Amino acid sequence: MKTRTVELIQRFIASPYPIKAEQLAAEYNVSQRTIRQEVLEVNTWLRKQQLPEVTTIRNQGFLLDLTVNEQQKVRTQLDNLQGDLLNRQERTFDLVLSIAYEKTAVFLNRKEVSFQISKSTMDEDMRRLRADLLKYGIEIVSYGKQGLVYKGPERAIRTMIYDFVNQNLGRINFFENGEEKPNPAQKIFQKYFPITESQRLENIYSRTIVKQGDDIYKNQILLFTWIWIQRIKKHELISALNWKTIEYQEDGFSDFVEQVIEAFQLAVVPVERNYIRFTIETFNTRDISNSLEWVQAQLLTIQLIQFVEQETHIPFHLKEETLCENLYKHMAALIVRIKNKIQVTNPLKENIRLNYEPIYRAVTHFMPTIAEVIGATVIDDEIAFLVIHFSTIASVIKRDLASIYKSVVVCNHGMATGNLLAENLKEKFPQIEVVAVLSSKEVSLVDKLDVDLIFSTFNLPYSNKPLLVIDPILTDSNRAMVSEFLERHQICQRLEPRGNGPTDLFSKVLTLVEESGGRVNRRIYSKLETLFENNHLEINKREIQPMLKDILTDNHILIQAHASTWQEAIEVAAKPLIKEDIIEEQYVQAMIQAVEEYGPYIVIGKHLALAHARPEDGVNSLGVSVVTMEQPIHFGNPDMDPVKIIFCLAAVDSYSHLAIMKELIELINDEAKLNQLIACTTIDRFKQLLF
Repeated sequence: MKTRTVELIQRFIASPYPIKAEQLAAEYNVSQRTIRQEVLEVNTWLRKQQLPEVTTIRNQGFLLDLTVNEQQKVRTQLDNLQGDLLNRQERTFDLVLSIAYEKTAVFLNRKEVSFQISKSTMDEDMRRLRADLLKYGIEIVSYGKQGLVYKGPERAIRTMIYDFVNQNLGRINFFENGEEKPNPAQKIFQKYFPITESQRLENIYSRTIVKQGDDIYKNQILLFTWIWIQRIKKHELISALNWKTIEYQEDGFSDFVEQVIEAFQLAVVPVERNYIRFTIETFNTRDISNSLEWVQAQLLTIQLIQFVEQETHIPFHLKEETLCENLYKHMAALIVRIKNKIQVTNPLKENIRLNYEPIYRAVTHFMPTIAEVIGATVIDDEIAFLVIHFSTIASVIKRDLASIYKSVVVCNHGMATGNLLAENLKEKFPQIEVVAVLSSKEVSLVDKLDVDLIFSTFNLPYSNKPLLVIDPILTDSNRAMVSEFLERHQICQRLEPRGNGPTDLFSKVLTLVEESGGRVNRRIYSKLETLFENNHLEINKREIQPMLKDILTDNHILIQAHASTWQEAIEVAAKPLIKEDIIEEQYVQAMIQAVEEYGPYIVIGKHLALAHARPEDGVNSLGVSVVTMEQPIHFGNPDMDPVKIIFCLAAVDSYSHLAIMKELIELINDEAKLNQLIACTTIDRFKQLLF
């Protein structure tokens, strides 16, 4: 029996509804006449098995109506019959790897024989594969005795192979030799990537990379390395013209690459060393000191957290420091990966989507913002990784918070009765927080209140929010109704703090001092810190971050300064920080060199630039300066130029400047305020507007 005939039987079994001949003809790219002929062959085989045949239902199509036992019998017979027969996806996977790695020439007529398919089926397989490869910029061409070969950039070919392996193996750990019998896709993979060799590669990884991350990332690193090894062995190399030489410091990744080269006896040119070193580095979460994109990543991270909190009503700001640090490192690595056309497959994607649907939906809605910044679409797998960070923190928050329903009571028996009902509800149901008690004449106020549920003592004609009509005196039957009502509307729950910790208390004391007319300077701040420590009240200093007004002094503000070039503008913006030894001269040069090499990435908003470099480029302490330009400066960003205001940021770690970053985001989004700042002629007016 031909492969297509087997596939048709499997399609009929899987479908409880009729399938039209024209639909099948389109799927297999054959004529409807060919499909009808195949159905006759299917029925011939079914008769031999003494099973019901495929029937033709007029105007509806073909239907195979089998009992569960009959379906199982068919599957068993097909398993015995198929042997090594592959379906279309498996055949395509085999083709992709054989063209890439087969030691002998690959010819289509030989593949027809090994796959046991017709020439028309083989042609259709190739048509679909060629269409799939177009998005990578790759063609399949035939060179006589050389057989089928890939034509396209070598980097694109390796990325394409990586994608096909992940698509076909899914969540399977292809670097472990399990006891279960390998499926066809695993067999195809193991033909070109033997288990014993894969395990040898994994052992090198375990020896050299001490701080191992998530196994998902580890498997992706190993897979990309395997693809690289096999292409090197076939002498398919990256063009030196398309890859620049990068100097890397010695670390675990460098040791890993060198040991792989030695273990697999590879002859590797410098450009290939740089390629694999850079590629596996893109799977590594990045700290502030090893990523040029750290400001871009932090701005996107802060915006993402604010957006997801707004969409889900989960108060992520309560654990924002931990979430921001972990999410930022992931974002920095993500930006580098996507810019280099590499995205990680996430085998838990569907589980994450189902179990954390509100967060997943919110993160997905934010993706166009990220895509606009980095110039590429983020795949669902990468979205799922971002959701993991949010869902982890959401679980922590839930342990520290109480779930409440913000509610309003509407009573037509007088305010005293309404207040009694409100107190009874709060006593019997601690999760209910009554925001207000309204009379029947005040119903119009309901829409103005931030509430989730409405309890009314009369039939209130209102449908905007969930409403329950109950007696003014809470009886046992009423309590049952309320319980069922709350359970039915769990989606309306909010999370509120159970109690105030030392860090929250510290912040409130600072606020109280300022509200009473006092000034919180560094001396007062330190004294309060000592007071808390002496009373065994531990505060999270990472949460108490300085605001822009705390570090942007008069000496750091330059109004209507002159500069002829963007290089000079950066130098002017940095002068106040150099003068106070907050940064070294080399930091200024690092900022300029980065823009010269990577473009105007520091232009982060309309007319606004945030000049910065890495902390190790010459930062002594946290600092910010700002300059407004007498004449606008063009940095080369057509969407945001000309730049009229430049902030210069000197960061020392991943978290102490996050509050400042939030204020800059607000400024970017407030065009009117930004224009007022640009037009300022005095420092006092500038500060008044900014703060």
